[in-house]
Amino acid sequence: MGSAEKEQAGKHQNLTLELKGITKYFPGIVANDNVDFNLREGEIHTILGENGAGKSTLMNIIAGLYPADEGEIKVFGETVNFTNPRQAIEKSIGMVFQHFMLVRNHTVAENIILGLPGVVTLELKKVHQQIREISDRYDLFVDPEKKIQELSVGEQQRVEIVKVLFRGARILILDEPTAVLTPQESGALYDIMQRMADEKHSIIFITHKMKEVMALSHRITVLSRGKVMATLRKEETNPEALAELMIGNPETKESEIVEELLKETEIDHQDKHSTYTAVKSKKSGKLTVALKDIHAVNDLGRPALKGISLEIHSGEILGMAGVSGNGQPELADVLSGMRSPTQGSYQFEDVPLDNPTVNEMIGRGVGYIPEDRNRYGVSSGMSIAYNFLLRDYKNPKFSKNQLLKSQNIFGYGSKKIKEFDIRAPSEKTPVGLLSGGNMQKVILAREISRPLRLLLASQPTRGLDIHATSFIREQICQARDKGLAVLWISEDLDELLMVADRIAVMFEGRIVGILTKEEASISLIGQMMTGMDNNNSENFTQSKEYA
Repeated sequence: MGSAEKEQAGKHQNLTLELKGITKYFPGIVANDNVDFNLREGEIHTILGENGAGKSTLMNIIAGLYPADEGEIKVFGETVNFTNPRQAIEKSIGMVFQHFMLVRNHTVAENIILGLPGVVTLELKKVHQQIREISDRYDLFVDPEKKIQELSVGEQQRVEIVKVLFRGARILILDEPTAVLTPQESGALYDIMQRMADEKHSIIFITHKMKEVMALSHRITVLSRGKVMATLRKEETNPEALAELMIGNPETKESEIVEELLKETEIDHQDKHSTYTAVKSKKSGKLTVALKDIHAVNDLGRPALKGISLEIHSGEILGMAGVSGNGQPELADVLSGMRSPTQGSYQFEDVPLDNPTVNEMIGRGVGYIPEDRNRYGVSSGMSIAYNFLLRDYKNPKFSKNQLLKSQNIFGYGSKKIKEFDIRAPSEKTPVGLLSGGNMQKVILAREISRPLRLLLASQPTRGLDIHATSFIREQICQARDKGLAVLWISEDLDELLMVADRIAVMFEGRIVGILTKEEASISLIGQMMTGMDNNNSENFTQSKEYA
């Protein structure tokens, strides 16, 4: 071993976290099966696996949210037995959750100090100042005096990151931290992670983006069905080998799709165009949606949409890019009938609409995959089969004289589980017990299994693994090719370049511009997401459409 290699090995020799034989059971499921894992000082250790592989359960055990049923945990060499998150925090473990653990009617500052010892003696002004210093240092931009319910999803993600930094964690668990960030914000986070590792922080990094895995990881542990398949140094592996460990036989069709998704494995910000080879783009058809000068307010009565004009045609995907919190959810709400515009006109196919209701838009063939699938996409306590019926409960196949036909309902549920590759014990399983990817498949199956004219897909692949992401994209793109009009809202610009025929960019409730697939690039869209208009870029003036 050369001196440089010895130096690198020595840098990572001290273990900060050790897991031995960790096992966790849930009804009918072994979520973690005899898991061994360790984390070294100053390393970024990525946990890779499909949805349902046991990643979140394992992280929740480390963070003190779940007790392990079997096994041993050591933190800095000391055996621990966490029974609550505070004990983990006291041992310098901090977790940035994929599904945010925030109290909605409390302020940012109150959420950040919640659970800390000595909260009563803390001076709120000093806390605000510390939060602002962290925000400025890491370009996270959160207002400590705002309530969580006033923040967008992206802003809430930033609060979670600031909370961990504020508490001085030495072991950080980052669960899909870039899912709601712009390319520029993601790049800044990569720099922060590298700096933290250099300062001997230990980071457990969960991501489904293979280019992040290969660019940032020191080591990679692959989980599948609750078991550790392998732990490898980045230099020992490649994206194809990791994908094979995650999903199995490389000769299957799904592995071929994965190969296409893994072609780019290094993080950069060059102007690269991605193509989604599982589908073929078609020319758009007749006009499905026409919005003109639409204005709307958010839940707090503040202006959210400020003169939106756009068209969506059958057989096309209109991608909607923008930093979270710039009006995208309110736009989807207007199109679905969940929110009434205060001004402007809405035409659906050949019919002018005047404050349509949700039921009216469902009847006209509008499907909706909401941004927050847990709150608005499913009824978590109901079975998978009954969730399929939420849009179609009056169908005579499933009900008669207000009585449900259970046999038909469960038979239909079993059929859809197989058709959409939903991994669950049975159609009677409560949907709230499913992983994020399988829950999203339930929503997708429900929405596109009925006659549709328009699909509103808001962050449809956020937080999903490669398999689920590929499946969701393929299903929606195939529906587009059969004539469906799609509005695809995403903060993943690579994804929009893969799937969209045109890309609109929103900033502060307005559409900055609309680009064709040929005009669009990561750098141009990223600039437009900051509010750049056609006076700021020669390239932008080539855009064919403006709001």
